[in-house]
Amino acid sequence: MHEKKRRIVILTEGYFGGLEAKTATGLIMYKPEEVVAILDSTKAGKTVQQILGFGGEIPIVAKIADSLKIQPNALLIGIAPRGGKLPSEWREVIKQAMENGLDIISGLHDMLNDDPELSALALRMRVKIHDLRESKPYNKVSTGDPSLIKSQVILTVGTDCKTGKMVTAFELARQARKFEWNSLFIATGQTGIVIAGEGVPIDSVIGDFMSGAIEEFLIEKSNYYDLLCVEGQGTIIHPGYSGVSLALIHGSLPDAMVLCHYPGRERIKNYRVKIPSLSELAQLHEEIAKPVKPSKVIGISLNTSHLSDDEARREIERIEDETELPTVDPVRFGCEDLINAMEFLRSR
Repeated sequence: MHEKKRRIVILTEGYFGGLEAKTATGLIMYKPEEVVAILDSTKAGKTVQQILGFGGEIPIVAKIADSLKIQPNALLIGIAPRGGKLPSEWREVIKQAMENGLDIISGLHDMLNDDPELSALALRMRVKIHDLRESKPYNKVSTGDPSLIKSQVILTVGTDCKTGKMVTAFELARQARKFEWNSLFIATGQTGIVIAGEGVPIDSVIGDFMSGAIEEFLIEKSNYYDLLCVEGQGTIIHPGYSGVSLALIHGSLPDAMVLCHYPGRERIKNYRVKIPSLSELAQLHEEIAKPVKPSKVIGISLNTSHLSDDEARREIERIEDETELPTVDPVRFGCEDLINAMEFLRSR
């Protein structure tokens, strides 16, 4: 999708505005100029601004046909469903998009290029299917040697899924440039990859090669940047997704970590697992990292999008008192306190 300017209609049918539509929300937040419409019949007639509170006058339409006058050239699957499965009712929408000349961008675990019907239609219509989670090239085991990564590495870790790990890593990289860091955001999930245009789809890589995949990517990028901000995935205490969380700790070999949290969430979503205190989780991550490469949690990042400004400030103050760590909402109030906490890395 790099050979032409992307004009994307995002498919979110029934999910726009919720946490499940984080791929759509992320692209609108960081690449709004590439989004021409949202496809969601449950909110058709409204604008993105009316639903999200940002994004401007991007229209929400009910059908692919309604978006064609805006001349899109790609359809993006805009949700991150549990298990990464394609909703069966969306097949017809994808087929309609291809029949109208649109490329397909998908971050699902279901590889659309491996679907006989969809791949045949793409060939016939001369459109492309971009599977963001394609992982076949990754086949190396991690060396576990921190000396091979020449730059400083910050890894975002979380108390659960959808706590702001991608946004925090992106904002750290973006805002650190103002403090004379030559920084780069490292995407490890579908939303980050569609924004950055590259990355490692870590949860699609074969288990033995997950750590090696991110390590190899960071080794290459460390030749050009002095700070790599790695997007974390899941949480180390997640019954289903802890494997990717551990692989990112061991593969990225971070110099420091930032713990991300969604205030008010007490249990892992869809599980009965209770989320420990932030101080306990910070210590747990440090203990896990220690045998391979010692790393400290240097701050807390909160997703306070569901709170008012005053509520958010009070929550930030409460958590700072509780953890004795700098605490921010990087989107709402910036992350200067976290960047200041990273200053010790410059002398390494």
